[in-house]
Amino acid sequence: MDGAPLIELRRVHKHFGGTQALHDVSLTISRGTVHGLVGENGAGKSTLGKIIAGLYPPDAGEMRVDGSPVSYGSPRDALHDGLTIIAQELALVPRRSVVENIFLGTESSRAGFVDRLSMLRRYAELDTLGFALDPSATVGSLRVADQQKVEILRAVAREARLIVMDEPTASLGRDDAEKLFGIMRQLSARGTTMIFVSHSLGDVLELCDEVTGLKDGRLVRTGPARDET
Repeated sequence: MDGAPLIELRRVHKHFGGTQALHDVSLTISRGTVHGLVGENGAGKSTLGKIIAGLYPPDAGEMRVDGSPVSYGSPRDALHDGLTIIAQELALVPRRSVVENIFLGTESSRAGFVDRLSMLRRYAELDTLGFALDPSATVGSLRVADQQKVEILRAVAREARLIVMDEPTASLGRDDAEKLFGIMRQLSARGTTMIFVSHSLGDVLELCDEVTGLKDGRLVRTGPARDET
């Protein structure tokens, strides 16, 4: 963790119809950190995460990545810069296998056909986090916690430098949530920047290096998690 900014948001605004989701939000995300966005429902934290990951464009303001201004038209554009999101509603294909979901859109092929053996080899090399998922299992048959692991492996396979985790513990029991926190710490230790969006201040303080509080679309403050209560 070198503390250098990966993401800079400058005076970002976002409206949905007559609803003000974000107002004049400026924020810096340091690379290699776990940064928490916390606030009640409607605080704007998920909207902010989705702007970073390219799901929404800001109505006003600027976002910089590695010091350069960016303007994303889609999540695919953000992924080119190594930014992605794992949303509350997981973007998986339930009837396809674990390995097919991980490499969806980047499948290995030979003579125009999907090369399943090659994908299985890629999966074996990829899973250095030790998830030990059955690559042939149908994703729809997995527990939510294991489906999240599939999403994380897909982000790793796409060489994501920053992963936004939007309310990832909402559907998890305490034991699975603690295991997820361990995974996020491992990724951060390897240099992946994590943004943890949550309404649970306790979880944010347990997991994060820095925390940003939002209320009614406005930034309250940002500071080291160790200094907050």
